[in-house]
Amino acid sequence: MSELGARLKQARIAKGYSLEDLQDLTKIQKRYLAGIEDGNHSMMPGSFYVRAFIKQYAAAVGLNGEELLDQYKTEMPANEPAAQKQMPSALTSRSRSVSRTAPNEAYAEFIPKVLVALFIVLILAVAWYFYSASTNTDTASTPVEEEGGVPYEEPVTSVPEPREEETAEEPVEEPAEEPAEPEAVLSVEETQGETTTFSWQGPAERQLEIAASGPSWIAATDENQNELTSEARVMQAEETETIDLSEVETVRLRIGDYSNIALTLNGEPIEYTQQLQPQNIVIQFTDAE
Repeated sequence: MSELGARLKQARIAKGYSLEDLQDLTKIQKRYLAGIEDGNHSMMPGSFYVRAFIKQYAAAVGLNGEELLDQYKTEMPANEPAAQKQMPSALTSRSRSVSRTAPNEAYAEFIPKVLVALFIVLILAVAWYFYSASTNTDTASTPVEEEGGVPYEEPVTSVPEPREEETAEEPVEEPAEEPAEPEAVLSVEETQGETTTFSWQGPAERQLEIAASGPSWIAATDENQNELTSEARVMQAEETETIDLSEVETVRLRIGDYSNIALTLNGEPIEYTQQLQPQNIVIQFTDAE
């Protein structure tokens, strides 16, 4: 663990936050937060996101991100020009499997009890067998009366067999399996002039996180030209805004200085394919089946 990561983790623990809590606050995926604490910057999509994520982490736990980056600048990766980054043809989020550990734990606790009960029943059956055999031997060795008499017989009392109550077996309802969350795919459709168009196919619930590391103009509108941000403005360093895009078919972002603006959609970073100031980012949404 790096000194910077150790200091951030110590501040998080002092706040009483878990990595899941910090993920909800910053909209940064937990694996990236853990990578920051461990000093594993190679898993990040680029040096720009390393610095931007560290600033957001520091702001969430009450620290000054700029001072931390300056103090631990030897741990930071070298800056890379945005032109060297290749935009992946498709960005696929990992499918999240539904956890079903609770039923397995219940079975693990239930099976030993069943085995103990079967063992007790077996002991009782063996004891009853030997008891019945002993009773039959005593009956066979009972002496008869003098010659001409009637052999001694114990009165036999018929014991009615217990009636088995007919009980309807109630069907056991098995827990319904929750459908797995659909995978998300982000791909570049076309680049024309200042505008880069992406297509998104994934979950219907979509959250766009805008994080500024320096001053930059930002505006966001939907397919009907309605403003989606609180206001079109110049965002300042360490300022963030989250936009709910669940009911939006298309979002258009106008960005002044792209090098100061980090975009993440449902926790996945969106990388720029053009080195233009200003430029437009258009995302068209399709819900996965």
